[in-house]
Amino acid sequence: MPQATVDAPETPARPLPRRGRWWVVLVLALGLVALGYAIVQIATQKEDKGIVHVQGIAEAQEIFGGVRQEGARLGSTEAPVTIQVFNDLQCSSCRDAFVSVMPKLTEKYVRSGQVKLLYRHYSNSESPQELGFYGAEAAAEQGYGWQFIYLFFRTQEEAKRFRTAPLFENFEKSIAGGIEELEIEEWEQALERGSSADSAVTKRLEADEELGQNLSIRVGGGMVVSGPSGTQILQEGPSLAEIEAAIAEVE
Repeated sequence: MPQATVDAPETPARPLPRRGRWWVVLVLALGLVALGYAIVQIATQKEDKGIVHVQGIAEAQEIFGGVRQEGARLGSTEAPVTIQVFNDLQCSSCRDAFVSVMPKLTEKYVRSGQVKLLYRHYSNSESPQELGFYGAEAAAEQGYGWQFIYLFFRTQEEAKRFRTAPLFENFEKSIAGGIEELEIEEWEQALERGSSADSAVTKRLEADEELGQNLSIRVGGGMVVSGPSGTQILQEGPSLAEIEAAIAEVE
């Protein structure tokens, strides 16, 4: 018969010396203190003032993606109705009307080929050519001017933190970076090229300003709606209902 195996008696565990217990407690306590300090640091650290929180990136793509753009124009060249949009990117009173109206106007009338939009940079400040205008023009050279304009309006509150020219250029670069298809290096080159006083961009901005003044466009953003049956001038951030009524009048 096979002999039964006898389990060896278990060796009794040696109790941890009292001094060793204190070391374990001390290490655990120090770990908890470090963790608490890290949590407090994360909770109380100041926001990096150089970071720009660009708003509306997904919405800009949804609104304007797939719609033909060239320079100031959004929509088909064959559209029977033309709407010139006179606006100032850095005008706080212009923001809400643009952000609320433009998505609906684009979806209903521009995509269908009924209307084309032409953006006119029209300053509401003492400076006819504001810094933001040049960034939008640089994006327009690649066919993304309307995305840039929309993102700028959506992120307009952030712009107030970047008042000097070098900081503002970083702000504009963040806006440009929110447009997925935009080539940033090419945009930067266009921005530098266009920012000079005698550039074609500056001359175009001056022409926009002069046109708005000749049409007596008031502060707050205006539109000139033109079609086969005439022209309607809308002032001070017109509503979608006002724009639709003007389109019906000039068709």
